[in-house]
Amino acid sequence: MKTVYRHFILSFIFLISTYTVICNDVRTILVDKSVIYSTGKNLRIRVYLEGSIMNAGNTFSSDGRKLMRDNLRVSPFNGKNYIPLTDPYQSIISNVDLSVTNKHVGAGSSPSLCTIADSSAVFGVTGQNAIVDWVFLEIRSALVHKEVIATRSGLLQRDSDVVDVDGVSELNFPDLTVDTFYVVVRHRNHLGVMSTLVNSSQLIDLTKPSIPVFDFGNSVNPNINYNGEARKYINSTISALWAGDFNADCVVKCDRPANDLNILMSENLAFSVEGGTQAKGYLQGDFDMNGYISFEHKYSDIEYLMGQIKSFDLNTASLANFKYMAEQIPTRE
Repeated sequence: MKTVYRHFILSFIFLISTYTVICNDVRTILVDKSVIYSTGKNLRIRVYLEGSIMNAGNTFSSDGRKLMRDNLRVSPFNGKNYIPLTDPYQSIISNVDLSVTNKHVGAGSSPSLCTIADSSAVFGVTGQNAIVDWVFLEIRSALVHKEVIATRSGLLQRDSDVVDVDGVSELNFPDLTVDTFYVVVRHRNHLGVMSTLVNSSQLIDLTKPSIPVFDFGNSVNPNINYNGEARKYINSTISALWAGDFNADCVVKCDRPANDLNILMSENLAFSVEGGTQAKGYLQGDFDMNGYISFEHKYSDIEYLMGQIKSFDLNTASLANFKYMAEQIPTRE
């Protein structure tokens, strides 16, 4: 610790005097709810969630971007907010341990970076900057794309911007020092996506089909070519993360064992209302992200899940037990 002061990057603001010192291989960062970071790098990242953009109607931002629904912020059924105040990716939701595939490294695990301090300010925002849900991000080495060098949990706005826990600022990675890397964006019940090599100064826009992202091609299975299948193409101008990974195992499937349908069924039993076919809350089986899961009608979450699998491009026989709808992200080291 005697050399700690040489590692400071002197650009932060104290609001109160207490703090925690976190050390890593590059430098020391002061981490506390009282610190406003200007260390590291702020990244501009955009992503859509299929579940939130479906059935969103013709709503657009001031610069013409399609808006997602924010039904978890304000439920259309009871007006409640279901979005948690703390990072859900380090918790267990409906027996799904989200930390298994969303482990923090470095400063990303600091409580101040994983907590919404002013819920009224953050969730009081409406319109294009209203919050849809939390997302989890990894920064991976440009030299070894399986190596995670920084992580953050951030908030996703309706217009696809990923922002910090204050709900408005660009997402800050306080211990990120390199300029070139890969970016992984994950969501708790969607398949994640990894960018191609990007630079910290650019807009990392994963919403446009014209911008390439990483995929396995046929390197995993010579009989299956994942080229172009890392994202859902909503139309010619919009791409989104695939919905339906309810158990967060990086595969969307209904075939046993460990299938996503089990999560949907168990949540209906555990949180059921109105006769056991519906449930409300912050749920893993909520395909369309409206704070409500149901078995009982044409547009139920089970129908969305089955339709997703049967209509997947590589499922040419439209099999309900197709098991190769997989996330296109290399396993981290």
